[in-house]
Amino acid sequence: MSQLPTRSLSITQGLILSNVAVFLLGAVLPSMPAIFGIPYSRAAETESVLFIRGAYSWYTCFMEGELWRLISYQFLHAGVIHILFNMWVLYQFGPLVEERFGPKRYLVFYLACGVAGALFSSLLAGLGFFYSSVDPVQLAYTTNALATYTGTPGLEFWQLVPMVGASAGIFGVLVAVAYMYPYMRITLLIPPVTLTMRTFALLILAFAVVTVLTNGNNAGGEAGHLGGIILAAIIMTIWRMRHSFRDWHDNTF
Repeated sequence: MSQLPTRSLSITQGLILSNVAVFLLGAVLPSMPAIFGIPYSRAAETESVLFIRGAYSWYTCFMEGELWRLISYQFLHAGVIHILFNMWVLYQFGPLVEERFGPKRYLVFYLACGVAGALFSSLLAGLGFFYSSVDPVQLAYTTNALATYTGTPGLEFWQLVPMVGASAGIFGVLVAVAYMYPYMRITLLIPPVTLTMRTFALLILAFAVVTVLTNGNNAGGEAGHLGGIILAAIIMTIWRMRHSFRDWHDNTF
């Protein structure tokens, strides 16, 4: 009796399903007061339990020792548009990288770019690249209140701001595709233009850099994108050098 072939999920499919499942779970789970890791303007609001327990911030991750947030934040999203955009991009480009890297390397690459995004955003925030426009009166009130509640004096605003989203890992995937298939042409939805992957990667890099340097809208998020982009570029440069050497070695010997 013949057996039907078994089909397993790809890493890309697994990531998409995991992100969607976490998003739906967060929508039905109870909320709780958002005490830590949120901007002062939202201090009176409540958030999903998953958001509170899983979002990344410097304070919760390194000052409270909850290092899992470097991974868990990558599976949380701020809204429907946020997750739809990220998952659509991952669906389009993730399989190209997974095919070349293999499942295990691809997963490590994706998650590592996400970790780099969180750390790079905190680094630039600590250096004062953004959050400088926060109202000093409200900032002082919130910072003092949190310092009193936590028993940790001297907290800075950037240490408390939460980060969620898969964007850093996904931007790393985009960079990997740009390295592997630089002249592959893609058509954007908005604006409806056709670009090569190399041009597209340079444009998203330029946009992130300008937003961070000008303290523009979502500067912290764009800093996270930059972290994913930079790590991906380093990894892909090494990947290209290894493949170039291998091709040269095979042709020579």
